[in-house]
Amino acid sequence: MNFAQKKSVVLALVMLGMWAAGFSSCQKEETTGNNEASISLAKDESAAEDLFADAFDLADMYMENMGGSGKTADDCPTVTSSTPAGTFPKTITIDFGDSCEGEGGRIRSGQIIVTISDTMSNAGATKTRTYQNYFVNGIQVQGTHTTTNNGVNAEGNPTFTHTLTDGSLTFTDGSTATRQSVQTITTIAGWDTPPQWDNVWAITGNSNGVNRNGIAYSTLITEPLIKRRNCRWIVSGTVEITRNDQTATLNYGNGACNRFATLTTPDGETHEIQLPL
Repeated sequence: MNFAQKKSVVLALVMLGMWAAGFSSCQKEETTGNNEASISLAKDESAAEDLFADAFDLADMYMENMGGSGKTADDCPTVTSSTPAGTFPKTITIDFGDSCEGEGGRIRSGQIIVTISDTMSNAGATKTRTYQNYFVNGIQVQGTHTTTNNGVNAEGNPTFTHTLTDGSLTFTDGSTATRQSVQTITTIAGWDTPPQWDNVWAITGNSNGVNRNGIAYSTLITEPLIKRRNCRWIVSGTVEITRNDQTATLNYGNGACNRFATLTTPDGETHEIQLPL
């Protein structure tokens, strides 16, 4: 092999090495980007699940506590009903005013408005929640949240369908995430005792939306999410979050009441996700 041929071979090997390094770098950047997208999706999806579940729990708690009197034992919120206790249909307004600090330090403002067709222990009864200038720790919650009593399942547990339409969260920096969902809620404990503080629900279903970074996604609950009334966060269960045919898995834990979940990205990395305070 003459000098010119050797020079050509060396140059080819150098170019091949540069291409391989560039290809590896692109792969790394693409993987990093995918992981970051999965993390941002998990944060917004878990925030939406938490804040809409919080509004659901809160509305029921204050309606239960008002006892037909039109007010609760707390200084805030103010709870009023369009009709006397035990009569339907009715509209209940839960007004947090400009600032109302609740248990755990969450600051709420605005109103949750609840329209009820019948007592929710009756099959076929519906309860619809809407939100007027409603904020939790500066995050605006919007949408229409409808619950329908489906009666009892084969195990004798009451089941409900929850449908969220036009759901959105507007964060303190002005960014917005949107969400639609259809879920089945099964009461697995506490239904037969009058106070709802000991209630436990199992949640299944799916959702879709666009997160605050403009990424479209869909979710599927693969292991029922367990929500206890006496804990503000979901305590266990698994959700698959899919974008562009890539699926990450969000695991809410083993039953402990805390604000942490674990995300496994499509390439197998794990990250801790903190739920809203």
